[in-house]
Amino acid sequence: MAGLNHDHLARLRDDLESGFREDLEEAVIDAARWPDLMERASRASGSAGALLLRTDRTGLDALHTQSLADASRRYFDEGWHREDHRLRGLATMRARGITVDQDFTSPEEIARLPYYQDLLASGGLRWFAGVGFEVKGKLWCLSLQRTVAQGPFEPKEQERLATLSPLLQRAALLTTMVEKARLAGLTQAFDVIERAALVLDFEGRALCWNAAFTALLGPDVKLAGGRLATEDPEASRQLEALARPYGRAPLSAVVVARRDAAPIVIHVVPLVGPSRGLFGGGRTLMLASVPGATPVPASAILQAAYRLTPAEARLAQAMSGGASLAEAAAGFSIAAATARSQLKAIFAKTGAARQSDLVRMVAGLAR
Repeated sequence: MAGLNHDHLARLRDDLESGFREDLEEAVIDAARWPDLMERASRASGSAGALLLRTDRTGLDALHTQSLADASRRYFDEGWHREDHRLRGLATMRARGITVDQDFTSPEEIARLPYYQDLLASGGLRWFAGVGFEVKGKLWCLSLQRTVAQGPFEPKEQERLATLSPLLQRAALLTTMVEKARLAGLTQAFDVIERAALVLDFEGRALCWNAAFTALLGPDVKLAGGRLATEDPEASRQLEALARPYGRAPLSAVVVARRDAAPIVIHVVPLVGPSRGLFGGGRTLMLASVPGATPVPASAILQAAYRLTPAEARLAQAMSGGASLAEAAAGFSIAAATARSQLKAIFAKTGAARQSDLVRMVAGLAR
């Protein structure tokens, strides 16, 4: 038709692949850069937005560009992830590194399925290209989303986007190594203050633990098949609940009775923000202690747990104790603007959204 642009390739930038390689290198060094990478990949591919998520649906922490914030929230909150029509394309994604709507659906289905007409249409979305890559046996997808007006991803576009799959896989594997090393460093930091620490993944399996935690293992508490096990029936039931695939940890503490020693109290601290890691799989930090031991000062571990600066850790601890931002700024003799900047950084690094979140976070680490 006259007046329409049929050059779909113009929607992919010429520097898509080279720019993507550069962004991936930065993301490996600092996993917090993955959201930036997605923003640029979305623009370079002529898309309205992007998501990065595991296709097995065990994690509800998909990264998304800001433009897809509402769609991502609905996708999980309303249960669309459990009946995602696009899961039909997984076999194609594994085989050639990419899948699109045209691979597994018809125009008639698009016109009638709630997935397209409710979830996607509410945000003006219609078409997608899923670039797949495997990390330690788990299939991930960089989901690029286009609107009705932007049109579907054409065959030539798909060929270029498929070349991003091996790049993503290598970068994700390297990021996994970096994240696991950091999680191991986190548990080892607790050794300095003689606190037993263990990190669980999304399936409730132990990822890493420190020497102090090893010292607590014995007949009553052990690691069996990668899972924390105990002879105490009630404690076993509570520990099993930590393997739930969806949502936050269902409890805050587990008391494990021992036959010939004092009980062990295990405090459950959900990992959030950069401390969790994207591919490393850390979900829950478990801090174990025997009643009567000296409480751990949270200020000694806030920096290790959430990568806070000394000034940020000091402010987080003050506000978790009930001080207002203005009171903390005055107490530390810093400008209000400086305090606001530090608080913004604290929220970004910890995943906290308000002062009450900080109270729970610091309390969990100080028990």
